[in-house]
Amino acid sequence: MTIKLGCDLAYFADPAAVRDVAQAAEDLGYDTLGFSEHVAATSDTTLPPGFAPDDPWHEAMTCAAYVAGVTSRIEITTAMMLLPLRPAVLAAKQAAEVDLLSGGRLRLGVSVGWNEPEIAALGQDPRQRGARLEEQIEIMRLLWSEPSVTYVGKFHDLDGAAIHPRPAHRIPVWMGAGGFANGAPIDRALRRIARLGDGYKMIAPLGLHPEKAHEVVDRLRTYVREAGRPADAVQFEARLLTQVLPEDEWCDVMDEWSEAGATYLGLGNRIVGGTPDDQIRAIAHAMDVLRG
Repeated sequence: MTIKLGCDLAYFADPAAVRDVAQAAEDLGYDTLGFSEHVAATSDTTLPPGFAPDDPWHEAMTCAAYVAGVTSRIEITTAMMLLPLRPAVLAAKQAAEVDLLSGGRLRLGVSVGWNEPEIAALGQDPRQRGARLEEQIEIMRLLWSEPSVTYVGKFHDLDGAAIHPRPAHRIPVWMGAGGFANGAPIDRALRRIARLGDGYKMIAPLGLHPEKAHEVVDRLRTYVREAGRPADAVQFEARLLTQVLPEDEWCDVMDEWSEAGATYLGLGNRIVGGTPDDQIRAIAHAMDVLRG
């Protein structure tokens, strides 16, 4: 099977810019379009290099709904939605709505988030976000598939809760994890993905460390087996940083990850920045090289 190609939606406040880049990605033949989120900026947040407190981050499900409305084919990928910021029932309802109204095009990527002050600003305990996310994934899947859900957990207590309409199919839940240093997830996070995820999307820095990336995939597959799941239960998306890697190596990287079993190869174009035209030129050139 040919590996699917994805690209990023960069941070633009102008809705016309978001529309133009999303439509360009679809017209160019990309299979999936990913975008991350932050809900709040705080004065005590230590930001990684290249990030600013006033970057125009869009809330994930609002952006997903907008992108769904201005496109018709491309898969819409939250990468990542910070799930612990939301009540589980609300997140399940939002995802079900976007998936239904987009014609089943949502790939829901979720993570615990790195910005602890942001999590606290949303009324949640950052120390509990991993355990909270695990319950949330379980609850969302129940709400998507069952007419009535009763659930008692550490963070949630539901008595006959339901959402309507429910999605027409099982929404894939992908998970992200990894540090800004080299992109490699900590062991606890990788085991969580192996137990609960439908897929794992690497963060961009891991694209700079191919040996580490392959080692992470090997560990993930080991943990999937240890969790008692089928070997193909958890797919993965590798990363290609075209702005760093020489152009004559791009196709080799794509072939390498295809042979390694990746479902997707995603560009790390978001971190390059620039104008909408700059972004469109970058993803157009990459498509020419990779599929030319």
